[in-house]
Amino acid sequence: MKAKKTTHSFRATDTLWKTMESAANKEGMSANEWLTIAAVTQLREGVAGGNPVDLAEVGELAKANSVDKLTAAINRTNKIFEDTRKELGITLE
Repeated sequence: MKAKKTTHSFRATDTLWKTMESAANKEGMSANEWLTIAAVTQLREGVAGGNPVDLAEVGELAKANSVDKLTAAINRTNKIFEDTRKELGITLE
């Protein structure tokens, strides 16, 4: 299952952005690709002296979040069915 992708933005000085674009161009990739690789690399290695992040664990958290959302949607649907059955006077045996 592919991870959901959403457009995000961040603030950077013009100098920082131009530097990142230049680095990306030197590597033959877009600034977006370069930033993604840079972020993943820093997470794996630890940022500012912090502990590295286990990206597999992050993936598992994302899957668990998706399951929670799906479960909530199923519960809402079941509630709609139950309410509709009551309104129509339908009983299940």
